[in-house]
Amino acid sequence: MSLTSHDLRGARRLNALLSLLPRYHTDHRWNAKTVQALVRAAQMLVPDPSPRHTEFAGFAATDRRVGLRSIVSNGRVRGLYVHFHGGAWVMGNARLDDGITRPIARHCRMMVVSVDFHNAVDDRLDMTLRDCTATVEWLIEHLAEFQIRHVILGGESSGAHLAAEALLHLRERGKAASVAGFVSVCGCFDLTGSESLHRSSHKSLVISGPSALRNLQRLTPSLSGRWAKGPLFADLSGLPPALLIGGALDPIVDDSISMGRKWQQQSSNADCIIFPEAPHGFNRLPTKLAARANDLVRQWICGTMEKAT
Repeated sequence: MSLTSHDLRGARRLNALLSLLPRYHTDHRWNAKTVQALVRAAQMLVPDPSPRHTEFAGFAATDRRVGLRSIVSNGRVRGLYVHFHGGAWVMGNARLDDGITRPIARHCRMMVVSVDFHNAVDDRLDMTLRDCTATVEWLIEHLAEFQIRHVILGGESSGAHLAAEALLHLRERGKAASVAGFVSVCGCFDLTGSESLHRSSHKSLVISGPSALRNLQRLTPSLSGRWAKGPLFADLSGLPPALLIGGALDPIVDDSISMGRKWQQQSSNADCIIFPEAPHGFNRLPTKLAARANDLVRQWICGTMEKAT
């Protein structure tokens, strides 16, 4: 990764503006419900920008139906990228991440499937996890129908946590052989609250650190066993290559650092890259840092698929 002084100056200017704005409080459920309603309204009013997007009605993963959103690249695809959106587990949807997933489909020649899992505004994170593990298992079992052999799992923020749990679930079921890699951006892997999150204050950019910790404390009572602690506390041996990207100003930056270190220790194939001057979700901001981070993800996916095939 090569960053110029111009890149960093641009990030600092935006950070100065972000410091003047209110922080998002992830533990306020009315916030999540309001944002979700606004997102749905906007998406109903704005046509889908690409005719190559396909909405699947879903399938019976558990006792509900889980929606899958597919973006298919032109020409022959290299593999399948399964994406889990962020939103603190309580908001967001698959279409909202088109700005991230569409370039992956185009530049990496991947079929991208984004998962519309249960948003846990009811604090039922267990239902969310069951949606995600069942969805990934179903996709793995039907790869032949897509004429695809290799899969990469990934997500951002809370979505990276869901992707990691889905990967661990596949390994436990003996179905992870087709998974060629794992990608995380600003991922959360310690549901007990990492050291950086416990140290954070309401002055952290974009999201309030103490509020993010309270959000975890609201969600984890629905979980049991190792799930209640997070992927960081799992056995990470025998896993495929991983790329973990974090932001130095992110309240949960230690999640990426600790997960990357343990993954490397136990599987010897993890890269963890921390971007300076980068807050939580920085890859969505209008900065050169964001462009470089997103380009790095695409390059890594391309390289990983070349090795796999």
